[in-house]
Amino acid sequence: MVFGVGLLVNAILIAIPVGGSVGALMGLDAHRAATGQKPLFTGDNDDGINPGNGKGDDSTGGGGGGHPPITNNGLQHTLYCDLSWGITPPSETEQYTLNPNQWGVTSDSTGNGLCMNVTTFVNQTYPAQTAPEFSVTWQYDHGPETMPVHGYPNIRVDDVLPKEMDKISELNLDLHWTYGVGDKTAVSTDVQALEKENLATNVAIDMFLDTDANKAENGTQAKFEVMVWFWMSNVEAQPHGWGHPVLNRTLEGTKFTLYTGENDNGQKVLSWVPGSIVERFTGDIYPLITDLYNLEGDNYPAKNDYLGSLSFGTEVYSVDSNVTFWAEQYKIDIKS
Repeated sequence: MVFGVGLLVNAILIAIPVGGSVGALMGLDAHRAATGQKPLFTGDNDDGINPGNGKGDDSTGGGGGGHPPITNNGLQHTLYCDLSWGITPPSETEQYTLNPNQWGVTSDSTGNGLCMNVTTFVNQTYPAQTAPEFSVTWQYDHGPETMPVHGYPNIRVDDVLPKEMDKISELNLDLHWTYGVGDKTAVSTDVQALEKENLATNVAIDMFLDTDANKAENGTQAKFEVMVWFWMSNVEAQPHGWGHPVLNRTLEGTKFTLYTGENDNGQKVLSWVPGSIVERFTGDIYPLITDLYNLEGDNYPAKNDYLGSLSFGTEVYSVDSNVTFWAEQYKIDIKS
């Protein structure tokens, strides 16, 4: 199955209104065919990247694993269908790294695959603490019960971490995202339409903490994984410890409930989950971390632990037809 005519809508970068598909992207499949490449969404988009490593080589938004970029009115749109690839667009302000991060895709995985579209400014200048816009179109069938997640396409903040938790005063977030059925980005999330497609996913910020700064930067070695969720499409994509709430906290009018458990790596996973979908959030989420200090025992981080990694994205489980996740606005400001 190949991309449709209007696959990925990326008309404008963050903080500028968006409304329609980019015509320049329509020829991507034709280009791939002309150059002897496989059509998009053929279910085999390895492109030489080994599954499951979660890293990949760095790219500058137009080379490496990305397909040839389309430039239009000062914006550059680059498509990445690799399993894993570090995409670090040049920036004169804060640095971010994006990654399709299909860590759970194996030779037995079935479905149309996943592609990440990254929109960047050609002049490499962004508003302070503001990340490039990106979208992800994907479709995977159900994976095995032992490994239901196919990936976590995400954007990670660079340069400012690791940092001791007691050296952080605020973690300000300005966020707007949507999920839609099909190959185009949606203005808003139609939950009922997505339910009909049996979408299993979540949208969340993912952080790793440890007493050791180096381990805190490593997603497999860190002792703690702390997540702030903004949507859980269904219980198939539930957090560790689901059904056993620990405590509640309300931020900016949104009630979050904490669930705790342990993953297959033996890491302590602490997930703050809202009671309903939160497409827009503006405010300081740091209280969701400081609340953990007051919980006793080794199952919770201490204030002198290090925050080593912070990413935002969507965990992709399964869905019946193509869906598109769109991070229209993402601004993260970690204040000391």
